[in-house]
Amino acid sequence: MKQQLQEDIKTAMKGGDKERLIVLRGLMSEIKKKEIDTKSELNAEQCIGVVQKEIKARRDTIEFAEKAGRDEMVAKEKKEIEFLQAYLGDQLSEDKLRELIAALIAGGADNIGKIMGALNKDYKGQFEGKQASVIVKELLENQ
Repeated sequence: MKQQLQEDIKTAMKGGDKERLIVLRGLMSEIKKKEIDTKSELNAEQCIGVVQKEIKARRDTIEFAEKAGRDEMVAKEKKEIEFLQAYLGDQLSEDKLRELIAALIAGGADNIGKIMGALNKDYKGQFEGKQASVIVKELLENQ
């Protein structure tokens, strides 16, 4: 992933895509910072975790910007999320996530911790935790 990120940074530089370049450099910086903190090179799964953290931070910013009526900031953050999502790989659709959660509940998982743990074990990095949590709560309430 880091190699692809480096290549994308070069492409953005050559193409003059300043917005993308800023986001990608920031992502590379966060990955390097995490490597320094852990004193080891990050594997693909750990890099995906960094990307997810960056996306979550931007979603939080969008939430606050919407409340403050800052439409230009909302648009900017949404565009940055699009750039970052390219590094997540295949994500589970909401319908597929709902299906998996329903199967776990039918299989005997009866609390949010067990269900989220099972999802993370088998599908880590393929879904957004907040979205899954909302679906789990909804399905458990409707049992």
